[in-house]
Amino acid sequence: MDMVVLYGINPTYKNMNIIKNFLSEKELNNYIDFHKNFYDYTKPNCFLHRKTKVLDCMGLENEPLIKSMYYKLLDLCEKIDKKLTINYFQIVEWPINESQGEHIDFSYHPYTSVLYLNDNFEGGETVVNNQTYKPVKNSLISFEGNKLKHKVTKITKGVRYTIPCWYKYYD
Repeated sequence: MDMVVLYGINPTYKNMNIIKNFLSEKELNNYIDFHKNFYDYTKPNCFLHRKTKVLDCMGLENEPLIKSMYYKLLDLCEKIDKKLTINYFQIVEWPINESQGEHIDFSYHPYTSVLYLNDNFEGGETVVNNQTYKPVKNSLISFEGNKLKHKVTKITKGVRYTIPCWYKYYD
């Protein structure tokens, strides 16, 4: 994984960390396939949020792919702040016409990250503190989700796959 922007340094994305090549190409496809094969709205960790198909990964720690992601995200949060840990993460399928309105995360989520599993869609940009980030496959952005307003623009073509993660301070 290559850290390409350190918090607060890049003049284009002042409030975001950006990591390119967070996973291998094979791993990216495995997460999309996992969502496609595992998602079933009748399972307790699968649900619809509007029309997005959300697969909550907490509780699936015995799945090797999920366990691997957990440790990658845990390593990331420890580099950001050693007092942080993962609260939860999901694999999300965003269909055409879906978006997420501007919001601030809960106060107990001081940090948020989003890993983009694909970029063969149109729209679906992430806007953080009025800065628009066009998703790039295999990039991960992170930011102070409980302080900075953020949103996702409407997907106009294709399907967007992400792994969002919300972090909390150790209890």
